[in-house]
Amino acid sequence: MADKKISEPGADLVQIENKRREFVTDYTREILHNLTIKEYAIGTGTKDNFCYRLEHEQKGMGNISGAPAGTFRYGVWYDKKAGDYNFSKKYGDSVDVAFANVIQELLDLIEAGERDDYKAIRSSKIANNVRYKVLAMYFPHKYMTIYSEKHLSYFCDKVGIPAVKGDDVLVMQRKLIQWKEANDTTKDMSYLEYVFFLYNNYGYPPKEEDIAVIEKPKLRELRAKLNGFDAKHPKKTLTEVERTERSGLVVAIVKERAAGVCQLCNKPAPFYNKKGEPYLECHHIVWLADGGPDEVSNAVALCPNCHRKMHSLNEPTDVDYLKNVAQG
Repeated sequence: MADKKISEPGADLVQIENKRREFVTDYTREILHNLTIKEYAIGTGTKDNFCYRLEHEQKGMGNISGAPAGTFRYGVWYDKKAGDYNFSKKYGDSVDVAFANVIQELLDLIEAGERDDYKAIRSSKIANNVRYKVLAMYFPHKYMTIYSEKHLSYFCDKVGIPAVKGDDVLVMQRKLIQWKEANDTTKDMSYLEYVFFLYNNYGYPPKEEDIAVIEKPKLRELRAKLNGFDAKHPKKTLTEVERTERSGLVVAIVKERAAGVCQLCNKPAPFYNKKGEPYLECHHIVWLADGGPDEVSNAVALCPNCHRKMHSLNEPTDVDYLKNVAQG
């Protein structure tokens, strides 16, 4: 009998976890660093390679078979028709260069996953489904084995978490994890048990699932509103009420630009507010009390811990770093 996925009734969670442990033991960071293209690439007809095992042997950790782009999503693969290795041009201009860059991207992703660096995770070149499965494989206590935005938004809706349009995999996983930790029934479950619980209780999302989401303005729309406001209200004539309205637009832009990640520690917001938005605080790099401008170029979004750090220490290295972030 074929192994069952974690999303199927009767899945053997112990077997799934044992297979996962075997995989990450066979592909430690040191081993990945020295991996050959034959040991990595899918399509050779053998099963003893990183990509084949990730996709087929580890189906219990989430199914990524049949996903868009086929073997292309792995960056480098064996092309049976051509009888040679092929590669995605985004990784380089030759097979050797592309393969070296794919391996480096994998190592960088694992490092980013370990330190919860959402900014680095999001900027990874690795295809989304492969990216999030790798994170769940190496850090099953941090990332869930659900990589589909449709499935994640469905479960958010079922447990009553506000779904905000534009939430990505990382944000929705984080929301579901925080709900798990706050729920007496699920708080002591492993993430594997929790995913099994979600599918077992709520099933799969219907093909045409109409899930209510909270609309929020896009960054471009917010910038246009700020520009429009300034055109109508030259700064030298702003009243107190108008200043407050303008400050609200600056705050909204800064938080939207941060995409739920503290811009100092690069870690996700510690919690979500009742609207389902990541809780971050707007910080003016040159303080308003010291004459700093209430401008997007002088503001960043920080978690409460980093915000307090800046107001307590205001280390010059942190100030310089945040200036580059705000103006970048």
